[in-house]
Amino acid sequence: MELGYFKIPGHSTKRNWAVYIFVAKPKKKDKRNYFYVGKVGDNRDGCNPVISRVGNHFSYNKVHSQIRNSISNTENYDYEYFYCHFDKYDSKKELRIRDREKINELERELNRIVQVKLDKSKSILLNPYVGNHISKKEKERRAKILTTEEKAILLKLCEKAL
Repeated sequence: MELGYFKIPGHSTKRNWAVYIFVAKPKKKDKRNYFYVGKVGDNRDGCNPVISRVGNHFSYNKVHSQIRNSISNTENYDYEYFYCHFDKYDSKKELRIRDREKINELERELNRIVQVKLDKSKSILLNPYVGNHISKKEKERRAKILTTEEKAILLKLCEKAL
């Protein structure tokens, strides 16, 4: 029998748009860490709290369980979850579409930052963003979505996780 405990901070239950870095650290020190960059707020309708997303990573439903899909022996790792809330979720369609576009760009930018900062000799990013097949015009449009302050927050989040 195993008794366990972990604390869930109340702010992790907010229904806010957020990006996160999930870190899987092996219990055996000769293995590499795994990183996963994600967001809450899907590409359709809805936005679950970050704590819901954590649990889904270990689901046996392959659609939601990116960590379990990549690490079959999940019990041989310990996990850290770094996240940053941005805006409160609003179900009004026009606001939801605008906010979803922003969270998608926040996730892409965070992924790019992690790729640059990650020590690849010790860690693996499970889902590197490549961005192939994006037109120059679309890249220019996306480059205007985030503020300098938002990019600085993403950098701080990355530094905390690394």
